Amino acid sequence: MQSFRKLALNVASKGRRRVFNQPPNRLKSMSTKEVPPGIKDVRFTIPKGIFGQPTCHTHPHLIRPEQLTCGVTQMEYRERREMLVNKLVAEVGNEHKTHVIIIPAARKQYMSDKIPYVFRQNSDFFYLTGCLEPSAVLVMVKPSQTEDFKSILFVHDKDSHAELWEGPRTGCSAAVKLFAVEEARPVESLGNFLFRTVTSSKPALVWYHHENPANPDIHPTIRDLMKETDQAFVGDPQRALHFLRVIKSPAEIELMKETCYIGSQSVNMAMACTKPGVSEHMINAIVEYSSKQAGAEHLAFPPVAAGGARATHIHYVSNNQLLDANDLILLDTGSQRWLYNSDISRTWPVSGKFSKHHRILYELVLTVQKRLIEILGEQRPALDQLFDSMCRLLGKHLQQEGIISKNVDGSELLGKAYRLCPHHVSHYLGLDVHDTPLVRRNVPVKANMIVTVEPGIYIRPDDESVPPEFRGVGIRVEDDVLITDSEPAVLTESCVKEVHDIEAIVGKHSL
Repeated sequence: MQSFRKLALNVASKGRRRVFNQPPNRLKSMSTKEVPPGIKDVRFTIPKGIFGQPTCHTHPHLIRPEQLTCGVTQMEYRERREMLVNKLVAEVGNEHKTHVIIIPAARKQYMSDKIPYVFRQNSDFFYLTGCLEPSAVLVMVKPSQTEDFKSILFVHDKDSHAELWEGPRTGCSAAVKLFAVEEARPVESLGNFLFRTVTSSKPALVWYHHENPANPDIHPTIRDLMKETDQAFVGDPQRALHFLRVIKSPAEIELMKETCYIGSQSVNMAMACTKPGVSEHMINAIVEYSSKQAGAEHLAFPPVAAGGARATHIHYVSNNQLLDANDLILLDTGSQRWLYNSDISRTWPVSGKFSKHHRILYELVLTVQKRLIEILGEQRPALDQLFDSMCRLLGKHLQQEGIISKNVDGSELLGKAYRLCPHHVSHYLGLDVHDTPLVRRNVPVKANMIVTVEPGIYIRPDDESVPPEFRGVGIRVEDDVLITDSEPAVLTESCVKEVHDIEAIVGKHSL
């Protein structure tokens, strides 16, 4: 797999200097002051030292100078906080009350006693801070009668015994400079700080996502605070956050291009290693190995590697059967690089050659998928409208091939198409695979959104409404698409999907 060694080097060395261009904000961080020309802005300098996450000094092969995380500067994270405060204050139309916004990090999760899962940061918290440490909390306070606001980051302070077991922590002293916040405090002081802030600022407006808290460990502290101070949550900041996150910055787009390229090449490698008798588990392993070798930290989700009729189970993840020469295999996978995800589906023949009826179905799905990508550029529809277009297109093409009766039309035809593809055709993509779920799919797409386009056909072996030669087949073709001011950009275009390209690559790499 020499090609992936080269790919890893290319990804690591790629330049990522980008500017987060946004209109000037009305509310400003309390650290925002003009710096005289020619003077270095020390507020946005990455300190040297060993902290709780990689920096440009400790991991120059991952992070460029002056960036907090790969591709993203301290300034961009601060601008995101400013945009959120602006948005929340505007929602309630009251700038003259104190706003307290609480955004927790994720906590560690354990698979069994003392055996943790690999830690994955809460996406909303990471989007605002760039901090990768567990159980931290971001609190933003906009006092009444002022246009300024303050960011306070609560983290676990330095502890030599804990760090002996778990590795370095950033600590409060270094966190201020590393994360470009106004204050950093021990996480144990969160309750007292919130109590003093809320009681001294009545009526304070408290923003917190309390229905499904990111960190259940601190949730009782915040819940009890509200009871003691006789306060009610004014609102949930998550919806406003998701509407910010769904529009990607130039830096985020570069990260998405990288993770989509890595994911695409891992799928190509899986095709090249496919042969009759190989296990689905091996395909899974090839995808994971290839992705990590190329620079991904993890896979985006447990892959679907489904041979034959198993592909008609849309979320089949057992991946424990052998591949038969007469089968298609459906692979749904993606890579995660610096928390940004790709999501790709491809279907190919295990033998390396499509049978007549498999090719009919495959080219039908591919034709529909290409047309849907064109519709995104021509009409800028909401994703729900794109789903309606998929059902109409599938129904039409299935009728043309004699798979659905030509005697049905209208809603009945749409229903039959939906029965053969019972999942949505698109979702938002970014820090989460199903990104920004509070942005509903009835919103027209806009430039710098990234969405999937993933039509499919799933015909179970016992489906007697379909000619027998088409039964027991599952096919999906999925790409990740950036909406631009002109034509959509397919970020996963390097993942082969034309019939002749697939047949040219399958089985060509020896295991």
